[in-house]
Amino acid sequence: MSILIWISLAVFYLTYKEIAAFYYPTSTLFIQYDSLASETIDTALFQKNTNFQNEQIVSLEINSADSTDLLKLKIPGYLISKILVYREQLGGYSNSFQLLEIYHFPEYIFERIHSTLQVNTSLIQPLGINTKSEEELALHPYLSFKEAKAIVLFRKNNGEFKTQDDFNKIIAIPDETKDRLKPYLAKDYQSYANTSGKSP
Repeated sequence: MSILIWISLAVFYLTYKEIAAFYYPTSTLFIQYDSLASETIDTALFQKNTNFQNEQIVSLEINSADSTDLLKLKIPGYLISKILVYREQLGGYSNSFQLLEIYHFPEYIFERIHSTLQVNTSLIQPLGINTKSEEELALHPYLSFKEAKAIVLFRKNNGEFKTQDDFNKIIAIPDETKDRLKPYLAKDYQSYANTSGKSP
């Protein structure tokens, strides 16, 4: 009798597995519980459910846009957060191609939206090379701690940075990095020029 019960249970189990496999294929379960998470799933659903071929994307200034404004670009939500966080770290965007510096920013989305993006460089925040500490300067995406330390050391030995020529004298910073930082240094030089001539 007990053998018949075990056989019945085995048949029921195998039948249940076949039904489950039919209605819930492995690929679906894998996508639903993928530990790599929201970015992969969000992007996959975004690509599947959206057709942009006949849509007109609005023009948008990315240094003043908030999350609600960025929704108008019709991009996944996780990218909106990344755009805002990276803008804060940089001190503002100097050009739209900096979006591609964001980790895992999809190129196909950039190609779709970049021609509609405007960049107001007057909204860029100064880097703070004449005021910030090594730790603060190293928070900028373009500077390592070693390079931030070289800036502070040069400032201590030579006084405040007055022009780009002063900044270019720092040997520890590559020329490519110096060029990338130019938009973030302009207001530092302007600030020096506006205050240096005033009597205490």
